[in-house]
Amino acid sequence: DELVGRDSLLWKVETIGDAFMIASGLKHTEGELGGGLQNRKSTARAAVLFGKSALAEARTLTMPNSMQCTIRVGVHTGDVCSGVVGTRMPRYCLFGDTVNTASRMESSGVPGRMQISEATHALVCGDDSDFCWDERGYVEVKGKGKLKTYLLRESERGDD
Repeated sequence: DELVGRDSLLWKVETIGDAFMIASGLKHTEGELGGGLQNRKSTARAAVLFGKSALAEARTLTMPNSMQCTIRVGVHTGDVCSGVVGTRMPRYCLFGDTVNTASRMESSGVPGRMQISEATHALVCGDDSDFCWDERGYVEVKGKGKLKTYLLRESERGDD
């Protein structure tokens, strides 16, 4: 929760089992963020920075079995539908292909690494990028087929 609180673009959606889902850019309107491509770039960057921090934080933790804590991080970019579901115990939920694809980026990822989709890669790469990525190639993703993915380069994982 502390890592989410560092950036006003981030929103903790839910924790289920060993999964922690965040979304970026939900709390802001297009006007507040400047809209368009710059909005998508800044929200994708916020999600990647969170993932990088989460990887670094996990590496500082030791599990009860004396093994280092290792997590997988998955990021995808796109539109979502949101709403409050339920009346007795209402919950804020996100729906849509973007949510499913982000989940698949995590589940098909590599322990200790961040895997991102091609859509996210297009937004966080470029001349001014602070991130270095290794092309993983096409990965079989449940319910999606083969998707081109990228892994955060080992030297960029947030050890600083």
